[in-house]
Amino acid sequence: MVNYDLLLEKVRALGMDYRWARMFVKKLRDDELAFPVADEEKKRWAMEKGFFPGRIELYGLTEDNWQDYVPDYKYFMLHPLNNHFLKWLDKTTLKYVLNSGGCESTMPEYYVYVENELCGGGFTYLMDCPPDIPKDRDFLWNLLQKKQILAMKPNSGTSGGLGFIKLELRDGSLYENNKPIDMARFYEIQDMMRNYIITEYAKQHHELAKIWPDSECTLRVIMCKVPSEDRYAPAQFADVISFARFGAAMSGGTSNLSAGGVGIGFDFETGKYNPFGVRYRRFCEDGKWRIDRHPDTGVVWKDGGLPNWPYVREMILKMCSHMSSLDYMGFDIIITEDGMKLCEINSHAALDYSQVLSGAALKKPKVKAFFEKKGLFDIDGKAFYEAYVSSRE
Repeated sequence: MVNYDLLLEKVRALGMDYRWARMFVKKLRDDELAFPVADEEKKRWAMEKGFFPGRIELYGLTEDNWQDYVPDYKYFMLHPLNNHFLKWLDKTTLKYVLNSGGCESTMPEYYVYVENELCGGGFTYLMDCPPDIPKDRDFLWNLLQKKQILAMKPNSGTSGGLGFIKLELRDGSLYENNKPIDMARFYEIQDMMRNYIITEYAKQHHELAKIWPDSECTLRVIMCKVPSEDRYAPAQFADVISFARFGAAMSGGTSNLSAGGVGIGFDFETGKYNPFGVRYRRFCEDGKWRIDRHPDTGVVWKDGGLPNWPYVREMILKMCSHMSSLDYMGFDIIITEDGMKLCEINSHAALDYSQVLSGAALKKPKVKAFFEKKGLFDIDGKAFYEAYVSSRE
């Protein structure tokens, strides 16, 4: 039996960032529960190449194709992939960074930043704050009455456990993440918020709502900067992975795959859906994690594709160009009726099932060149297996 606390210490000693080491060990543990590998030789084979053992089944790893996939251990050891311009990706800062260069329409309206505890949770009114609403204790209630629906999200972390909140006033009744609440809960949320941003709520395109209507589909698109020998050449970017995430009854509506949502890969050039989607195996009672229809609505997406994709693709490339000091960006996007809105950009998004949804990332020459430059192939996977074995009790 593996002592995962001891493994965490050993992975840290190998040089992995502490926060990332904790996430890495948790993901390994989840993988061993979802895709158990009893054969020690198979386990060793995978781990010495840097993979969680369950990737043998998940990716269909063989001697012929394993080099096409980004290995888990090596990917985590590369953190951070971005330089000091990483600070641009703070949710509040990002609004200001993208407020020029033809990227202005990509961001939702920003109304308020609720300060952290050190600043007493004070309200800082942002650029899109309606000027006609008095700035007092009733501001949030009056803003909700004016907009009818708001998005409230932590600027970082989970900010006291509240997480993302969809606050809505519908037919005179209050809702928090589609569940009815009273005014006492409203004021509880208002008083508990710290390090929060209150913004416009972006509603998904009606074509996406046909697959799952109760929460917004979010795209995850990871882009990397293509290495160039010409230091004066404009930066070029390539897609690493791209997939759409839909909510489900089991996920409580959220589109996160880790909560039970549904992922559907799509072609970055065309926006056309891949024939199959996935769910994390732990949410599948029958063990069938590859699916061809939504488990609740029964909608089949084969031969379909994303609405507004040519425009969305153009804007992703425009944002990459605008922020070309960054090397690696994981975009979370909502496609709306008339365009798109950006939720956030992750600096080192997890890959997990995405290489099933989008295909093996290293089969793309430009992506492989990026990871080669970052040193992916210089990391010794054998050290991972040795740390794992020496953590057994």
